[in-house]
Amino acid sequence: MDHERLRQKLAPESVMITLVRAGSFLSAYELIKSEIVEKVHGFFWNGFQDGHHTYDEARYQQSVLVRNPKNRYAASCDWLVEMGALTAEQVTTLGAIQKHRHEIAHELPKLVIDPDFEVRTDLLLAAAEVVRRLGVFWGSIEADTNPDFDGTEVDYDGIKSGSYLLMEYLVTIAGLAGQEQPTSEAEPV
Repeated sequence: MDHERLRQKLAPESVMITLVRAGSFLSAYELIKSEIVEKVHGFFWNGFQDGHHTYDEARYQQSVLVRNPKNRYAASCDWLVEMGALTAEQVTTLGAIQKHRHEIAHELPKLVIDPDFEVRTDLLLAAAEVVRRLGVFWGSIEADTNPDFDGTEVDYDGIKSGSYLLMEYLVTIAGLAGQEQPTSEAEPV
């Protein structure tokens, strides 16, 4: 092993950047999971009963879960592709994001000391783009169904969800602000 590369990897500034990027990546993954699994289920919300949220579980099952009964995440991704919120390419990238998330979470000491193991910043930027795209999708549904927006012209691509604002912050503290994020091929909703 090259001792100089190891020395550089273990420098306090390097370790700090690595840990910030790892935390940003792990947080990004949790944001994505929420935007996909929880919000797709929430799409089938139909009100309150006895102080609890109620959902049209039969419709959710028929529209989403039937696609992959053993994996709500995969089923929800497939539904989002059909709805035009994500592209099949983005779902493939989400698979790489999930795999890298597991590497980071389970190999954190290796991430800190192995000069050949780094947080994949390309995937962190791709995660930010997916969160942006999903925020536009869910925000457009809100704008289109909320009577408060009747007669108002909405700039759908300008929608920034709370999750995306947090993602922007994570990208900034990871030292990636201003770097080009992968563009989405999904059509505006």
